[in-house]
Amino acid sequence: MTVTTTELGSARVVSWDRQDRRNAWTRAVIEELADAIATAGADPAVRCIVARGAGEHFSAGDDLFATAAADRAEWELVVAAFQRLTRAALHAPVPVVAVIDGVCIGGALEFAASCDLRVCTDRARFATPEVRIGLTATNAGTLLLPELVGETAARRLLLTGEIVDVAWAQATGFATDVVAPGALDAHVVELARSFDATSRTAVAETKAKLAKVAEAAARSDEAATEVSKLEDQRKEITEDQDRLRENLSSAPSGSDLARLYAQKMLGQEKALDALDVSLKGARAKQEEARKALEQEIQSI
Repeated sequence: MTVTTTELGSARVVSWDRQDRRNAWTRAVIEELADAIATAGADPAVRCIVARGAGEHFSAGDDLFATAAADRAEWELVVAAFQRLTRAALHAPVPVVAVIDGVCIGGALEFAASCDLRVCTDRARFATPEVRIGLTATNAGTLLLPELVGETAARRLLLTGEIVDVAWAQATGFATDVVAPGALDAHVVELARSFDATSRTAVAETKAKLAKVAEAAARSDEAATEVSKLEDQRKEITEDQDRLRENLSSAPSGSDLARLYAQKMLGQEKALDALDVSLKGARAKQEEARKALEQEIQSI
């Protein structure tokens, strides 16, 4: 099993080991992580969950080898798994601490942003490289990250895809603590022990209040993803229509081939009409989610 859970006093350490890929995550790993965090949080004896990668790296994010082989349906499942992992961290009734050494990239950085605290080594590096490979940030990254580090710092990271060092994490408040690699384990032990003096019930209630905004942000992000998917489908259909028009114009008038192209054009028009109805509904849901997010923010 790639994901394991071990005891650390009243804390539970959830770790993953894919060191040959800099601890990059497949969908299966993401789902295992979500399960492990949920299970640890459900244990009444637990006061803290520590999330960390094995070896010298937190995680390189998505496993690009798996991503390259994935079709659209599989990619949507990966996005859904990331969103589930985010919710697992946000809704855990105890603090979730990300322990970050080495690289913390893409979806792994977004997961770390959903944790309550982030302990980093002074050699940690961070990036959201999606824009450099033709993708966009998911998993409410465009909302959680700005909330955590500020709009300007988040935009720099999300829009450039550049790698930044721990100085960025300190300056933006992303890092709760920064320690030398050799002092990391001892620091984590002390931090985990600090939660022994807290009320689990009070912590859970506090986290629930904090999670409302993040949950609204996740719903907004899901709605935006659905709109984007439907817009892509609409673009594909309109491109097919353009090709059919060209073929129809070059086909002999009244020929079987011309009739075939005309029938396909009619089918595409019907598909486009149906898609426009779905897109209108998805955009309405996106606007509702945006307003709900604004209300949650204003209620704080």
